[in-house]
Amino acid sequence: MNGEKQKWEGDGLGPEDMAIPEVKLIQNVGGSTAKEAGASPGDFYCSLTDEVIKGIDGFDMVIVAMQKNRTYWGRTDISNEPPECASLQVRRGGGTSLLGDDCSLCEHRNEAPWLLTTAERRVKCLLNYNILGINMDGLPMLLRASGISSLPAKELYTQLTLNKILKKDWYKATTHVSSIPKKSAAGDAFALRFGKLQLIEDAVQLEEFKVQSNQMLGTQIALPEGRDEVEATPEVKPLPQRSIIIPEKQRTRTEPDLPTMDF
Repeated sequence: MNGEKQKWEGDGLGPEDMAIPEVKLIQNVGGSTAKEAGASPGDFYCSLTDEVIKGIDGFDMVIVAMQKNRTYWGRTDISNEPPECASLQVRRGGGTSLLGDDCSLCEHRNEAPWLLTTAERRVKCLLNYNILGINMDGLPMLLRASGISSLPAKELYTQLTLNKILKKDWYKATTHVSSIPKKSAAGDAFALRFGKLQLIEDAVQLEEFKVQSNQMLGTQIALPEGRDEVEATPEVKPLPQRSIIIPEKQRTRTEPDLPTMDF
């Protein structure tokens, strides 16, 4: 028994090796696997469990961590190809891309995607929010908020930050996640909606979320491998060539593999 226990403790696995189930908000375009499983636009789909959650019903979750990044796909089609450019070092006013460029100088950068039309959002480098959490059954989950869901993510972060009772211990409260339709010329698009924070009163449940939350803080979250769900757009013009202002000093660079993100 002791030998078996030692074997498992020395397997080298940790939170960074967990495959966090991603829960996707399904749009009118893309999401073929989810739709084959019975999901409709506005519903949520978890590929790991093959579960469909109706958007009008939603689900409750505890927020563990949030991280901000940028993604520029460089194309409008749905594919499994990685983004042309991305940034994990997002700072106020700019940041640095994975290619070493100053994001504040990039013509594709946009800070308020919810103010753009669907077609405009498809050709911009947009902020994305990775939201790591736990559902009420104790299952880890990941939500990616981008485009018109960026503003709800910012509002969620505001709730978590300004709540004096939480004091950065986000595991003490739950939020209800649902979807809301947004009208556009191409039809309905769906955005995430986060409800008002509700404090957890059950002491046993609170301790369980505390322990699990601490275990998940080292989880690495990768950039999306491809764009498989997008908002419908009536007309998509070809993307211009990606350009950026280069300082006078000539630089050489190599394009690195997209790394994982560590909360």
